[in-house]
Amino acid sequence: MKKAAWWVLAGAQLLIVVGCWFRFHAHHPLGNLLTGDAVGRLLAWGRLAGLLAVLAILFQLMLIGRVRWVERSYGMDRLTRLHHVVGFALLLLLLLHPVLLTLGHSRQAEVGYWAQAVDFIKTWKGLLSAVAGLSLVAAASVFSVLVLLRRVRYERWYATHLVLYFAFGLTFLHQVVSGSDFTDHPAFRYYWFALYAFVLVSLLGYRFVRPLRAFARHRFVVTRVVPEAGDVTSVYIGGKELEAFRVEAGQFMIVRFLAKGFRWEAHPFSMSCFPDGRQLRLSVKRLGDFTRRIPELKPGTPVLIDGPHGIFTSRVCASGKVLLIAGGIGITPIRSLAEEMAGAGRDVVLIYGNRNSETLVFRSELEELAARAGGRLRLVNVMSDDPAWPGEKGRVDRERIARLVPDLSGRDVYLCGPPLMMKGVRAALAGLGVPATRIHHERFAL
Repeated sequence: MKKAAWWVLAGAQLLIVVGCWFRFHAHHPLGNLLTGDAVGRLLAWGRLAGLLAVLAILFQLMLIGRVRWVERSYGMDRLTRLHHVVGFALLLLLLLHPVLLTLGHSRQAEVGYWAQAVDFIKTWKGLLSAVAGLSLVAAASVFSVLVLLRRVRYERWYATHLVLYFAFGLTFLHQVVSGSDFTDHPAFRYYWFALYAFVLVSLLGYRFVRPLRAFARHRFVVTRVVPEAGDVTSVYIGGKELEAFRVEAGQFMIVRFLAKGFRWEAHPFSMSCFPDGRQLRLSVKRLGDFTRRIPELKPGTPVLIDGPHGIFTSRVCASGKVLLIAGGIGITPIRSLAEEMAGAGRDVVLIYGNRNSETLVFRSELEELAARAGGRLRLVNVMSDDPAWPGEKGRVDRERIARLVPDLSGRDVYLCGPPLMMKGVRAALAGLGVPATRIHHERFAL
């Protein structure tokens, strides 16, 4: 589905919810609550905050549900960033909803704010579950901030996020039991049930059924574990009928190794060689507890694969000339793209930045690819901290790109590497006049 259709679909839900809220409160049995006294306005706006919070929850589930027709429109990178933004907006709505409603009812009953809050919890059905759900969402939001600040390990944050499914279930119970917009308007209630069903089916289908079905058909298994340069380990995966497993160069997969010490964690890794229908290869740099254990994997270990994902592929390339820029372990999707694009007859320049020659991953493979491409692939290695290196030394900056690629204006650019490196290179490319529409990038960050 194209991007415009996705936004039309999402925007239509927003219009339906806001439109129904407006109609219900403008024609309320007690009068127009939107233009009435302060109590009516507080109750109306508090209910809107609750409705928008539920809509945001469903939107969040679609963003992280790995729904293929959504992910293919924007890519997992952009969806993840949007997920972060919507998450904080969701928390604000979830806080506004009880605050505004408690203020409204406390003024209506002429009691204090906290007395009204206690009365809610004691006498209103579903309120206690809603408070518990809100507390879990708030805790997960705090963990999200901490992981962005590198104060909490990704694994702990991910485990905490799984609790959100339970928290969202609690909010659904509250809506069904206490939400007047839900209980008093049958047609609106059926609309919400249909929306919940659509999201639930999409989530279950793509997050759980699809990977299990792929595993049942292909029986993915580790065949080899090979050490590479720079603390990188390549994991080769075999299976049945791999030629029917549709994966493109540049894409990534979320893998779960079904072995002791691995099975409770799933992580995304890019394909590091062109998919030939016989085997898959993931190359993993030792960066944390999980990746440090990768060399311990044994041949024969079953692998559950969720994917492939990503739009960092040759499909988005609009020209016959390409500049590929990689930094560090960012070479993994770039290496597979280089093989595919050079093989397809494109003119490819690959600039690969590293600290020193010891961290240069796939050196012999890349040199062999360049030799085999017969001039269609030009490889330039750049070392930032290796005085003995005979080639390019320094950073991949504006001056170096302009000098090494004089015909840059006629090329699409693919970029993958550490966030700081990518930020600098994107600024350099913009300074050289490369339009943002011709810069394709994939981040290795949350």
